[in-house]
Amino acid sequence: METLRKEIFMEERTLSRYPAGKRELIFGLLVLLFGTFTWNSILYGGFCLGFALGAVALTGCSLWYLLRCGFRPGKYEAALLILAAVIFAGFARSSDSDVKAGMLLMALFAVNLGFCRMAGQSRREPGGIASALDAPRAIFVLGVGSMSAAVRGLNDARKNAGTAGKRSGAAILGVLIALPVAAVLIVLLMRADAAFEGLMDMLPDTDWSEPLLSLFFGVFAGWILYSRGVGLKYAEKNGKEAKSFHGFSAITVNILLGTVCLIYAVYLLSQLAYLGGGFAGILPDGYTLAEYARRGFFEMAWLSFINLGLMCLAMGLVEKKAGAPALTRGLCLFLGLAALFLIAAASAKMLLYIGGYGLTRKRVLTEVFMLWLGVTTILVSVWLFKPRFPYMKGAVICALILGCVTFWADVDTQVARYNVRAYQSGQLETIDMGHMSSLGDGALPYIKGLTHDRDPEIASTAMDILENSYCSISDFRSWTYTESAARKAVDAD
Repeated sequence: METLRKEIFMEERTLSRYPAGKRELIFGLLVLLFGTFTWNSILYGGFCLGFALGAVALTGCSLWYLLRCGFRPGKYEAALLILAAVIFAGFARSSDSDVKAGMLLMALFAVNLGFCRMAGQSRREPGGIASALDAPRAIFVLGVGSMSAAVRGLNDARKNAGTAGKRSGAAILGVLIALPVAAVLIVLLMRADAAFEGLMDMLPDTDWSEPLLSLFFGVFAGWILYSRGVGLKYAEKNGKEAKSFHGFSAITVNILLGTVCLIYAVYLLSQLAYLGGGFAGILPDGYTLAEYARRGFFEMAWLSFINLGLMCLAMGLVEKKAGAPALTRGLCLFLGLAALFLIAAASAKMLLYIGGYGLTRKRVLTEVFMLWLGVTTILVSVWLFKPRFPYMKGAVICALILGCVTFWADVDTQVARYNVRAYQSGQLETIDMGHMSSLGDGALPYIKGLTHDRDPEIASTAMDILENSYCSISDFRSWTYTESAARKAVDAD
C-alpha cells in the first residue's frame, strides 16, 4: 500500500513539472533579455520604437521555441502572428496614445490565440466564437498558472545534469532569483534611509532606479512568457468538452427570435423615411445636422451588436437533430439584415455629420468599428447556412487588418489632414482649433499651414500650438516615425 502511495505521489510530481533542457535554457535567457529591454523601453521611453522592437523580439522568441518543439502554424495561426507583429511594429509609427491602448490589447489577443492554437492547446472549434477564450487561457492558465511548474522543471534539469551542469544551473538560478529581490530591496532602502542613499551615491553617478526596475519587471515578464512557452509544449492537451448539451427547443428559440423580428419590422417600417434621409444626404424636417446625426447613432450601433449576439446564441443553443431548423435560420437571417440596415443608416448619418463638422478621432474609430461590425454580420449570416464556415476566424482576421490599417495610417494625422484641407477648400465653414490642439504630433505640419490663415484668431491659435509643442524623443526607445517627421516638417523653413 505504501509503495502504491509513493508511486502515485511520484506520478503527480512528474505531471506537475515541465521538463527543461538546452532548448528551454536558451528560450528562458532570450525572454529574460528581451523582457528586460521591453520593460525598460516602456518605463522610460513609452510605447514607441523601443517597445516595438522588444515586443517583436519576444514574439519571435516564442515562435522559435514552438517551432523547435515541432509545432507548425496553420494559415490562420500564421495570419494571426503576422498581423500581431505588424501591429507591434506600428508602435514605432504612431504617436496616438489612445489608439495605442486598443492596438496593444488587440495584438496581445492575436499573439496568444495564435500560439495556443499552434501548440494544439485549443479546446474549442476554431470557427466558433468560444475559440476566442483560448487567448486569455494561453497567458493566464498556461502562463501565470504554470510559473511554479516551469521553475520546478528547471530545477529538475539542474539536478539531472552532471556536476558542472549542476553548479552552473545552481548559479544561474541563484542569480535569476537574487536580481529582482535585490532590485526591490535597494530601491526601498534608498527611499527609507538617507545614509544608505548616501552610500549608493558614492558609486558612479548613475540613475540606478532605471536598470533595477527594468530588471525586476523584465524578470517577471520573462518568467510569464517562459512559463507560457513550456506550458504550451508540455501541458496536458485535453480537448475535453463540457458535458453534451442538446440545446433549447426550437419552439422556444423561434418564439424569442420571432418576437424580436416583429419588433424590428414595425420599427424599421415606421422609421424608414427618417433613417433613409442619411443615405440621400437630406435632413428630416425639424432637425439640425447635429441633432439628426447624434440622435440614436450609438443606440443603433448597440442594437446591431445585440443582433449579432442573438444570431450566434440562437444558432448555438437551438436543439439540432438534423441541423438547425429552417425557421430559426430564416429568423436569424432577418436579424442580420436588420443589423446591416442599422449599421448602414448609422454610418450614413455619421458621414453626413463629418461632412458638416469635420473629423475627430472618436468619429474615425467609430466608423472603423461599424465597418467591422458589418463585415462580421455578413460572415455570421453565411454561417447560418454553412455550419462549417469559420466565421470567427474571419471576424478576428478582419479586426486585425482594420486595426493595422488604422494604426499605421495614424488617426490624428488623418484627422488633421482632412479638417485643414476641408476648411481651406471651403467645405467646412470653420475649424475647431481646440480639438486640433488635442491631437498628436502628427497634426503639427497641418496646423502649421493655418499660421497664415485669413482668420487672425485661428492663425494666432495655430502659432501658439506650434510654440507650445515639444519633442519628447530622448533616445531611440521613445522614437516614433510620426513624431520625427512632424518635427522635421515644423522646423523646416
